Amino acid sequence: MKKKLEMNFKKRVWTLKEEFKTSNRSKNTNQAIAIEVTIKKNNYVGRGESTPYIRYGENISNSIQELTSIKPYIEKGISREMLQLMMRPSSARCAVDCAMWDLEAKEKNKKIWQLLKIKKKPFPLKTTESYGIRPLKQLQKDIERDNFPPLIKLKANANNVFDIVKLVSKISKNSKLIIDFNESLSPTEIIPISKKLKKFNVIMLEQPLHEKQDNILKQFKHTIPIGADESCHTADDLQKLKNKYDYIIIKPGKCGGLTEAMKLKRLAEKNNFLTMIVCMFGSSLAVAPAYYLSLDGANINNIEVPKIMQKDRKYKIKCQNQLIFPPDQRLWG
Repeated sequence: MKKKLEMNFKKRVWTLKEEFKTSNRSKNTNQAIAIEVTIKKNNYVGRGESTPYIRYGENISNSIQELTSIKPYIEKGISREMLQLMMRPSSARCAVDCAMWDLEAKEKNKKIWQLLKIKKKPFPLKTTESYGIRPLKQLQKDIERDNFPPLIKLKANANNVFDIVKLVSKISKNSKLIIDFNESLSPTEIIPISKKLKKFNVIMLEQPLHEKQDNILKQFKHTIPIGADESCHTADDLQKLKNKYDYIIIKPGKCGGLTEAMKLKRLAEKNNFLTMIVCMFGSSLAVAPAYYLSLDGANINNIEVPKIMQKDRKYKIKCQNQLIFPPDQRLWG
């Protein structure tokens, strides 16, 4: 008799080496509170992890409720395709979806990049160095410590962006900059700020406006490309983003899993959007799916999360000199 599937889940807390503040988050910035899902079948165990997305009202409590509701269906053997219909695009679905991918790879004795039909074999990928909002002196020390990365992502708001950009441009003249506003600008600020930033080596403004206020992005020529993060949840959002955004920011946790994230990525490319792959804070288990999204080919990779984790899993992903190395198959995939 075929052994039944067994799904389990639990809360995991991972500490960071330092605080990582943004314009919309200033509490509990030294840790990642995640959910971990395991799906057992015969002698195989698939695992997935994702961090509840506070921006969309997610937390551990309602994530656990979602996982409790879907558990009987997972154990009855629903497909990954059916999972997309039965759960909303949430971090809870992401953890289940990624566990299902991991389980399939182990059952079929195939590598995840083969299942995803990625043409490139895994190799070290270039990634950005990200810096949360911090005192300028500390920011300078951190950039010097990281040997002046060629691509830097900076969290900022309207009040501090020019101080931050002027400093970084002075101390790291050859670095290209991404400025992530996390929806903190007003519609009246976006045009003058983007014009002033044009004289610096800024290559993208990430989610400058709240998603409900971004229609103004259609009304002017972008002197600097603009990226959609919170404005783009799933592939269903792409049509409304045309003529507003130049980049699509793709996160497995935000999309509701690797299945939807890969769908979004490939559809975005067909619609002539540029893409940036990003990962929320969590252990290397949460980052591994994002690595394979990046391996499929992206314009920018922003997945250096393992570097900032104080605690991580066995077989953690290696990050060194702005490179992220392929995940160990004993970790995931």
